[in-house]
Amino acid sequence: MLIPLQWIGLFATAVIWIVMFALGLMLGREQIRAATQRRWVLAALVFAVSVPVPVLAVLLVKAFGLTGAVAAGIVLMSISPGAPVALRRALDAGGDRAFAPALHLAIVALAVITVPLALVILDWIFAKDFAVTPLHIAQQVFFAQLLPMAIGAALRAWRPAFAAKLEAPLSRIGNVLLAVMGLMVLVDLPGLWKAVGLAPLLAGCGLTVCALAIGTAFAGRDAAVRPAAAVAVAMRNPGLALVIATVNRMPPDVTAAVIGYALGLGLTIIAFLQWRKRAARLASRSSRTPAA
Repeated sequence: MLIPLQWIGLFATAVIWIVMFALGLMLGREQIRAATQRRWVLAALVFAVSVPVPVLAVLLVKAFGLTGAVAAGIVLMSISPGAPVALRRALDAGGDRAFAPALHLAIVALAVITVPLALVILDWIFAKDFAVTPLHIAQQVFFAQLLPMAIGAALRAWRPAFAAKLEAPLSRIGNVLLAVMGLMVLVDLPGLWKAVGLAPLLAGCGLTVCALAIGTAFAGRDAAVRPAAAVAVAMRNPGLALVIATVNRMPPDVTAAVIGYALGLGLTIIAFLQWRKRAARLASRSSRTPAA
């Protein structure tokens, strides 16, 4: 690898802290109201995150006869929800600014339960002995996401005017740093291909397209939450997948497979966001065009 994966990991940790702190600045009472008002949609989407996507990943691995590090990386990504940048991407897609944070927090909090349960099922399917515990999951979720978000939310409650001024520039900085992190991964792309091939990247693209469709479907008729639902169901947490791999002492190629999946996921989400923006522009133009 031209850039050591551990360097990318350290840079990603700093970037995620900035992104999650900036998102915490927008959290308030309206998010609690949004969660209670759409509690059934919220429950349906948490199910969509936790069940259909991992099932599709297992079927894909079995159907194409994928084994070893490639299969492990794909499956670990499929069961690792609540990516730290998922909320920002949901908002970029036009997600409701009250419901999207509530959905993200529910997914992240319940990962402490859903991920270990998924590992028990995978242990039965693949005859492996996964050793990760809810404590490992809770530590990753708390330090990478909940803590910076809580600090941001506390600052908003204490100094709302200052938090409002800080949110926009911090969000821009976070987006720039995320782009830099993406370039770092692209630099290592030849090394990733050499280690695990194209299968994880293609799986990331294909499963993400399916997950976007699943999220949209599970949002039902609630058009206001469909963008946030689609992105929340599709996004996966590479940090959490790597925690599971590390605890279970999986080979280094699993890390390459996880990053390959994450790259495919990222490219697909970018394409989806561009499509959403283009569709919004076309709809805006047609609404301004006078009827003949």
